[in-house]
Amino acid sequence: MKKKGKSLYYIILMLFLQAMNFGLPASAISEAKESAVRAHCDVIRSSLKDLQKTDSKIRVYLGRYYDNILIGLIKPLNLRLMDNDLSDISLINNQNDFNEAQTKFKGDYIEYQKSLEELVATDCKTEPVAFYDKLKEVRERRRVTNNDALKLKEIAGEQVDLVKALEAKI
Repeated sequence: MKKKGKSLYYIILMLFLQAMNFGLPASAISEAKESAVRAHCDVIRSSLKDLQKTDSKIRVYLGRYYDNILIGLIKPLNLRLMDNDLSDISLINNQNDFNEAQTKFKGDYIEYQKSLEELVATDCKTEPVAFYDKLKEVRERRRVTNNDALKLKEIAGEQVDLVKALEAKI
């Protein structure tokens, strides 16, 4: 990577991955960060647009994946168990937990996507502090969405364990 490309990479990486400073007022960023945001605004916005596209594709994929788990596996199993008088409260509770987590994921993702759109629309050359503040908000919303996805993965894993336990009982 060329020297200029490396420094640009590190600036973008810093903006995305730097830990948030909760102790500072929202508009308190260093002059160096403000200058970096202004100087590399076009590249940052381009990277954010790429992120937007990638995240949108991931959201569609995960949405379908979660729907397949709930509609294709969890619900039909519980219905069949009820039809055969073998219903298990833990499986029903797991279905409810998965459904709630999926709803939360969808809502949190929509909020994340809206905040990302606002960030991309913010002119980082003329409003670097506002841009940086919105960037911190987007990071937090993305973290929440990621945690939602991890929770769904955990609940799906619990479903597998519950089915194995039921299988051992039958």
